[in-house]
Amino acid sequence: MDQYNNFELEDFIWDPDFRRWILHPTSETEERLEKWIKVNPDKNELVQRAAGIVKAVSPKSIPLNEKDKQLAISNIVSKLDKHAQLKEKPLIKFPEYWLNAAAITILLFGLSWIVWTKNQDKSVDYMQLVADADEKLVEKINNTNKPLLIRLQDGSMVKLSPKGKISFPIKNASKREVYLSGEAFFDIAKDPSRPFFVYANEVVTKVLGTSFLVRSYAAEKEVSVQVKTGKVAVFTRKDPDVRKKQNSAELTGVVIEPNQQIVFLRESVKMTKTLVSSPEIVANANKNHNFEFDDAPASEVFATLCQAYGIEIIYDRNVMNDCPVTARLSDMPLYEKLDLVCKAINATYERMDARIIIEGKGCEQYIKP
Repeated sequence: MDQYNNFELEDFIWDPDFRRWILHPTSETEERLEKWIKVNPDKNELVQRAAGIVKAVSPKSIPLNEKDKQLAISNIVSKLDKHAQLKEKPLIKFPEYWLNAAAITILLFGLSWIVWTKNQDKSVDYMQLVADADEKLVEKINNTNKPLLIRLQDGSMVKLSPKGKISFPIKNASKREVYLSGEAFFDIAKDPSRPFFVYANEVVTKVLGTSFLVRSYAAEKEVSVQVKTGKVAVFTRKDPDVRKKQNSAELTGVVIEPNQQIVFLRESVKMTKTLVSSPEIVANANKNHNFEFDDAPASEVFATLCQAYGIEIIYDRNVMNDCPVTARLSDMPLYEKLDLVCKAINATYERMDARIIIEGKGCEQYIKP
């Protein structure tokens, strides 16, 4: 314990052995500490102060990195030292227990404030993104109650929803990128050599040429990206490989396709891949989908829906081959189609991630004589 001879208050607070002795004391450790204090009585008051702070808030449990923890305790201890000076020569005499409580309150408030500040660093908003942009930008704001159509220099089209804002580089910009606040539908001109980027709060959307919807309001807790055609890569600005993903010629990150979406929860920094609430038939000029079935196997129905909507539908083909379906499904949304077919064959379906899973025991009992 000789290292304690030169310890200051912060040193005691951060020392792992000292914290362990204070928070999880044993008869042996208490005896060793008492013996050391007897040999070093001048350190007794310092040890008691450090022990009080460790008991109040264990620094080990604070969700900060080591550098930030050190800075936090440093700032708080300086406040406690000032508080101690007032305690020595108070203008008004307060009870000892009140002063101790005040000191602990200062500590708790200081730590809470620093943790809160660090958590705020996770959030990125439109104004910050625009301010940090490398190139000079022009801004368009939709103050009307109708979508505003904006044509970009590269031929891409943006349909900006009411109350939305978008900023993008002026003519002859070296990059294809925009900054969004609000909701907008993008129809991007294809140029594989120059990826197109949409920066919306903490989320980065990268495309080569496709159409998609981005919703990102400063006051909302979510950022969402929905794909209509093509493929889109989504990642966050806090991703450790963000530079690599931005500079890659390929779409890297979480890649989503038509009728899929990414929902990013800003507070928990969690990204989830799901199906959109109202899937649409994938545009294909060479294919006319027929949704009228006459005594067709359920497996054929599911295969048709899978191809039409571009959504992976998982089912047991052998089981569903024995389930005949007669239905006219042309004018129904996808989920209504599934509801009707599953009810007819005594099956159920579940949306899991960006897939649909069909479960059923088959229909042999219905076709046996």
